[in-house]
Amino acid sequence: MLTTLVSMLCSSILAICITCLSAFAVTLIFKTSTTTNFAQGSIATLGCYFTAALFGKMGLPVYLGVFPGILLGILFGLFVDVVIFRHGRNVLPVGKQIITMGLVSIIFGGIPLIFGNPETIPFEPFYNAVKAGESPNIIIPFGQGSLVITKHSLVSLAITVVVLAVLFSLIKFSKWGLAVRTTASSESTAELMGINTHVITAASWGIAGAIGVLAAVMYAGSGVKIGVSLMTTIQVNAFLAGILGGFSTFYGPVIGAVCIQVAATCVGFLAAFPGMSGITRWNMVIVYALMLLVILIKPQGLMGKPIVKKV
Repeated sequence: MLTTLVSMLCSSILAICITCLSAFAVTLIFKTSTTTNFAQGSIATLGCYFTAALFGKMGLPVYLGVFPGILLGILFGLFVDVVIFRHGRNVLPVGKQIITMGLVSIIFGGIPLIFGNPETIPFEPFYNAVKAGESPNIIIPFGQGSLVITKHSLVSLAITVVVLAVLFSLIKFSKWGLAVRTTASSESTAELMGINTHVITAASWGIAGAIGVLAAVMYAGSGVKIGVSLMTTIQVNAFLAGILGGFSTFYGPVIGAVCIQVAATCVGFLAAFPGMSGITRWNMVIVYALMLLVILIKPQGLMGKPIVKKV
């Protein structure tokens, strides 16, 4: 049983990486622009399609084609902030959310027009060893059985750790990070301190777009069916991770993302017991119910801090 559980946890490494990156991107925009970006997943999908078109038509490998895709995510993020949100700075948070929902409709309708039938978009993992005649998996002896980990998952894990480590280090120790934390605390106070909040919010949207595209490319490389709703489920889990971990910190949603995926794996593990095979149909329902219980006990999230206002 232990081997089965650990094997299932190994198979969820990629899902954990993708959700962590998406949760951080959503949090970065939420903290600096005071809005939940419902278009995060669709922007990531657009960059993923662009990446696929590059190595599909021009012959570029995915690890090179991902960089133009990331650049597209940055440019699109900058466009949303500079052209749209900057002119609607005084719009209420609900209005900003509606704007991002409108972007979702535009991108969903635009992807098939630009790239054609989604079913025909090819994709490959970061470590495409199948063409070389090698196994795409690593088999590790464990207990009385063995663990199977895809090389794509390991490469994605390494990329995720490096990206998040760099971003958290910048937020904690750099002047840019200090400006981000100040803007996240109070935009008006940040402006009084001489911080150019326009640059901070634009950079946040650009970075979030880049991270989203990277996560989408990782996800598409796992062999899932490519479509305009590629990142929809991941985006939903990223929002829920923010609620579970607490939007008041940058690291809380990342921890929440890990908790959600690990909990989903543990619930799926129960299917290995007699009479529990049908529980897989209720996998995420049970996870969401557990999340609701946690939030009822601690409304600010696992890592959230209570908001204290002076009167």
